[in-house]
Amino acid sequence: MTPDAPTLNATNGPVLRAAIAYLVAGLGTVAVMGLLGLLMRLDHAGMLVVSPDWFYRIMTLHGAGMITGLLFASFGGLAAVVSAEVRVSARALWIGLVLYLTAMMLVVLAILVGRFAAGWTVLDPLPYQGKTWSESAGVAAYAGYLVTGLAIVVVCGAMLRATTAAPGGLRRALAWDVVFHPRRPSPDVTHPPVLIATVTAMVGLVMVGVGLVYLVPLFLEAGGLVHHVDALFSKNAVLLFGHTMANLCVYVAAGMVYGTLPRYAHRPWKTTWPVAVAWNAIILLIFFPWSHHLYQDFVQPLGLQILGNLGSFAGGFPSFIVTIVGALALVYGAGLEWSPTAILMLLGIWGWAFGGAGALLDAIVPVNQVMHNTMWVVAHFHTYNIVGVAAFAWAYLYHVTAELSQAPERRLDRFAAWLYGIGAIGMVVLFFLEGAHSVPRRYATHDPEWQGYARAAIPFVVLILIALGWLGGEVLARLGRAWRRTRIGPT
Repeated sequence: MTPDAPTLNATNGPVLRAAIAYLVAGLGTVAVMGLLGLLMRLDHAGMLVVSPDWFYRIMTLHGAGMITGLLFASFGGLAAVVSAEVRVSARALWIGLVLYLTAMMLVVLAILVGRFAAGWTVLDPLPYQGKTWSESAGVAAYAGYLVTGLAIVVVCGAMLRATTAAPGGLRRALAWDVVFHPRRPSPDVTHPPVLIATVTAMVGLVMVGVGLVYLVPLFLEAGGLVHHVDALFSKNAVLLFGHTMANLCVYVAAGMVYGTLPRYAHRPWKTTWPVAVAWNAIILLIFFPWSHHLYQDFVQPLGLQILGNLGSFAGGFPSFIVTIVGALALVYGAGLEWSPTAILMLLGIWGWAFGGAGALLDAIVPVNQVMHNTMWVVAHFHTYNIVGVAAFAWAYLYHVTAELSQAPERRLDRFAAWLYGIGAIGMVVLFFLEGAHSVPRRYATHDPEWQGYARAAIPFVVLILIALGWLGGEVLARLGRAWRRTRIGPT
């Protein structure tokens, strides 16, 4: 066991149980949302007719459920990793999970019962005007988003308290000794997962603050206390909140990779100067790229347009140069154990790189003018979420249940991991091709000329379902024994 690999033992058993619950609940949500995605794809292929009313309700639930499911699954995995070094509050994690499930219930009720179908980019005159749903449904959906924010505050607060409680506090947790004194050796350097947990917890707390700035005026409007919320303010706030949340998923999930991949490469992943600087930079850089969504809003201040262009490229450097190259350097010539966990994590690295490249292309102004409202955008965020974050989370859930249950690995498990990669990559490549051919996004109805891409994507989605069905079955078979061993620790 390398120094940077997580220790699964009785001392962090309560956190491991909460982490397993987060992973199962989050990935279970993602699986259901994936089935809804298949339903939309069948509609786009002309193989199944879904009414526009139901299509936009499904689209709204799919988007909200995917992002929150991936984020909370990743939170659980990261909590398990860092609990080997710091004392994370299991009680806070359980409170956060209850809040997350409550939020999902509110959003599901608003959509399935209240017919809420506004998507997450709820722009003026939505959510309360010009709609097919009641105002109460809009309030219920936004109450769900608010409770999601509270859950994030609880989890991020618990993580930040845990990582800064040791001697040295925030300075040590952020590895500032490495940042500012790289040539001075330190015997007590923060390991990368603790650094990542600190950074993402800080970002999460600020992000929720932005969400409250957006949500509170809308609640006041629904209560009649505010006549109307400024449309430009709403758009800027919701995109800053939502875009940051989508990016936060990737960064939280990266903590599982830093903490787990060394176990299979038999090498430590050290907190070097580039690692420490890059992750500290993310605290600010994560909030810049969102404004590339504003290029076509000519009433915006020019500074925001420039920030979107420069920030999109600057924000990509820490992940591309440090994490992705660092992961490849870690496994190069290391005699890597090609377990399902390692396979999925390396597939996730590819997804992060490829999806990030798609996002950077979209941030180029001339490209953005043509591509932004096409399936190209759907392609890039599905790539770094489904090929990236979801692969990281499934990899860690497989790892933790295998380690705790001490169940032997099956050859078919590795085959299923590769099958997941083939299916996911095939699916997103077809999204990119659609975008390159100007197929619009967020349309319930696809013209016959567009349907061929969706039809070609269906077999790849089926491959994903087969792969996850097998891996999910293996995880469920080990789950009971793994859960019990968190109470006694592995021998």
